[in-house]
Amino acid sequence: VESSLEKAMAAGFKNEVKYITKVSKELSEEDRAKFVQVLKTKKGSLPTSPKSLDSTTAKPHVFVLDFPGDVTASQVEMMREEVTAVVGSANATRGDEVVLILNSGGGTVTGYGLAAAQLKRIKAAGLKLTVCVEQVAASGGYMMACVGDHICASPFAVLGSIGVITEQPNVYERLTKEGIVFNTVTAGKFKRTLTPTKKTTKEDVAKLKEDIEQILVLFKEFVASNRPQLDIEKVATGETWFGPDALKRNLCDELVTADDKLLSFREGGCELISVKYQDPKVPKGPLGALLPAGA
Repeated sequence: VESSLEKAMAAGFKNEVKYITKVSKELSEEDRAKFVQVLKTKKGSLPTSPKSLDSTTAKPHVFVLDFPGDVTASQVEMMREEVTAVVGSANATRGDEVVLILNSGGGTVTGYGLAAAQLKRIKAAGLKLTVCVEQVAASGGYMMACVGDHICASPFAVLGSIGVITEQPNVYERLTKEGIVFNTVTAGKFKRTLTPTKKTTKEDVAKLKEDIEQILVLFKEFVASNRPQLDIEKVATGETWFGPDALKRNLCDELVTADDKLLSFREGGCELISVKYQDPKVPKGPLGALLPAGA
């Protein structure tokens, strides 16, 4: 005996088949072929071939990506798939561009270094990149933003924080009072400098300071190479600035919301294409968990 859910799903499939059949009859041969291609594409995932993001229109395409960054820049795993799809389908000679809507206060050096490198792939493909900062692009977030050919910021967006910070609590004295000895065995003079359980020495602090100063040098060189119009020594102080002050310091090029910027592209005759990667292994919605991954 079929359960109520199975009956409902069976009825849904029948209705879907009827709908597909009816729609197919109304389409031209060319449109029917496109419709079949859409049906073959896994729901909720990017097409297997990046070229299928393309369309037959001669209008310049503007591919829109979104990056709401966290401390580890974990969203880069999705963005790398989106960038691959865009690079494989965009046509630079047609005037295609990419817009990144960015919101990030920064985080790990490695995570945001990789995110910025993914954006460099867009530039390497000959595509213009516009970065729209809605609320914040600070520290690692600005490392990403500076890759853009054009940086837009909403009036009260915060930009900057070109600097490096590291901090951690130290419980060595507390452990000592409790009679707890935490043993650490290392090979290599600086394998461990500051740790929460080790007594802090001046040598440890000096070494860590040297390390983060070197990271700052790399950070400044990266920003300066992507935005030569900046006075890097004046902005690489760890400070942040709101939109108008950021504009004065050349941290951005225009004060405008992402919404208005996208509207200007559309009014200019461009076709806007939102690109979002959905892992086909992750079901969408409660009913999605009951269906096969490719459904």
